[in-house]
Amino acid sequence: MSLLLEQPLTDEELDQLDQFLYSDVVGKDAMSLSMLHGYLTAILIGPASVMPGQWLAQIWDRPEAVIFALPEGDNIINLVMRLYNQIADELAQDPPVYEPLLYWEDESMQNSSIEEWSLGFCFGAGLAEDEWQPLIDEEEGQFMFMAIMSGSDDEMREDMLKEGIDLVRHDNEVAEQIPEMVIEIRDFFRENGESSRSKHQLH
Repeated sequence: MSLLLEQPLTDEELDQLDQFLYSDVVGKDAMSLSMLHGYLTAILIGPASVMPGQWLAQIWDRPEAVIFALPEGDNIINLVMRLYNQIADELAQDPPVYEPLLYWEDESMQNSSIEEWSLGFCFGAGLAEDEWQPLIDEEEGQFMFMAIMSGSDDEMREDMLKEGIDLVRHDNEVAEQIPEMVIEIRDFFRENGESSRSKHQLH
């Protein structure tokens, strides 16, 4: 890996990537920066190896060839790969220093919006849906995944409103729990994978 790809993104580079993802050239249904962060997080902590060739094309609402042909295309791909490596590095540190990249719900900058990050995370998990199923089959794993999913699932949010749940407060609470849940989900798959491998070892 080149030294450049190991460098974390600066605030200016994050802004550059954010603005590009909101531009017309990538299409109206392209991922936002927060959604991309959740998407890459799920890919990195999940049980399946998903190669860039599989996940890169899902970011844009345009054929991948169109993105690569843009004057800024190579630079944007470079920023995405560096963000991927940055998240991987944050998760690998002991203790992990991972934090989700969230938008603010309003101009007060006191309430977090987890919708975009949640959408991306669920989309990333969906790339290896069968491999994620063991987590959903566990009570604690299902609780964590549903908590994350509750940030973006319309039906779940409608039900919470009917139950009188304050969605802003709920989202703030989930936002605070995301770093811990991400690590616990990662560790679940690590332990589950090691257990599965040990069952197949010859004695």
